[in-house]
Amino acid sequence: ISRAALLLAGAAPVAAAQQPTPPAGAHAKHGAARAEGARPGRRLAAGLFRGVKLSDTEKASIKSVHEKYAPQMKALREQFKQQHVALRDARQRGDTAAVRALRQNTAQRDATKKLLDAERADLRAALSPANQTTFDANVAKMQSRFAKRAGKGAKAGAKAGIGRPGTRGPGA
Repeated sequence: ISRAALLLAGAAPVAAAQQPTPPAGAHAKHGAARAEGARPGRRLAAGLFRGVKLSDTEKASIKSVHEKYAPQMKALREQFKQQHVALRDARQRGDTAAVRALRQNTAQRDATKKLLDAERADLRAALSPANQTTFDANVAKMQSRFAKRAGKGAKAGAKAGIGRPGTRGPGA
């Protein structure tokens, strides 16, 4: 064995040890938030209240609104748990026909949207008129962002020939 081969073999572990590591907390913060019991909807609520200065009365009212709707949202999640599991399993199997069929059932989306809209109306009602203006602007920004995101998916599907009437998809 030559000296060069020994040097290369000895240097490999050192080179691997010097590889950059992701910043501490880059992914840890997401796990920590879940470990603390944070709901995924909290980020959505935080977006609605961006720039809103809440009084103690408003904070208490908002808390009671969240407490009012929490059991209803939990019941909805439980009601549609089987559908969610079936959808996840179909995606993992690569069964696109089953995924498409399960997504055609809009009952869950409709029920969730109805409940979220009612909660948002109650949250808005709990705010002072000045805060309602900021809240309304935040709602408009979020709806615009969601529409853009939905539009990107529609454009990508249209390029592939998916979802347009009279087409049978790519390669048709």
